[in-house]
Amino acid sequence: MVKLISADMDGTLLDSNKELSPELFPLIESLAEQGVRFAAASGRQYYNLEHIFEPVKDKMIFIAENGSVVFENDVNSFANVIDRETVQEIVKEIRKITGASPVICGLKGAYAESDEPELLENIKMYYRRYEIMDDILAVEDDICKIAVYDYVNAEINSHVPLLEAFGEQMEIAVSGEHWVDLSNPGCNKGTAISKIQEKYGISYEETMLFGDYLNDYEMMKTGKYSYAMENSHPQLKEICNYTAKSNDENGVVEAIRAYFK
Repeated sequence: MVKLISADMDGTLLDSNKELSPELFPLIESLAEQGVRFAAASGRQYYNLEHIFEPVKDKMIFIAENGSVVFENDVNSFANVIDRETVQEIVKEIRKITGASPVICGLKGAYAESDEPELLENIKMYYRRYEIMDDILAVEDDICKIAVYDYVNAEINSHVPLLEAFGEQMEIAVSGEHWVDLSNPGCNKGTAISKIQEKYGISYEETMLFGDYLNDYEMMKTGKYSYAMENSHPQLKEICNYTAKSNDENGVVEAIRAYFK
């Protein structure tokens, strides 16, 4: 029987209006009563996720910043901190890319150098604690992820030069149309799931996963019941064992209910 369920947020649990299904919280409570652990796995900040899931936050696990940070019961159980010199090197490279803006993500908050309206709107969507600074490299925080907001298209613009410059030393994932995330090597949603499986003695066969984009790729390989949303990136659909209805059709909730029927 499935003992661990992990689902991505944007494009998976959240519909096109960035809203959760009203059926999700009661389902999480029901799963907890059955001893099934539920994790929200996202590129979003922990404080953002905690706020969204406030009514049930004590009944679930939060995998934030694309697997760089894991919280349970408001306790940080895992944080993969990037070396300060590496942060400086990457930020300086991002500044050279036309149409790209760096956002560094720490345990205390997120930090950006521009308050341009489009960027600020997106920061507010994904980060509950953030600060706009003249120089983000001056921040005093443990940085777990470096995000790039790409005004053009992340996959065809900033992802390419960053992969060429840091592909051998960093984990680099396109997490949305306008976002690229960089973290320490081997740090992704999949490694976070593996740590949770190891902690609670949960096997591959007892794990269910839902995702829609390339930053979910490694996570989908950690469990037998891997579901790509109908609206998923084609490359994700290729590696998943199942398909769920789209994020606008309550796909995650329906698939979980069908399994536990």
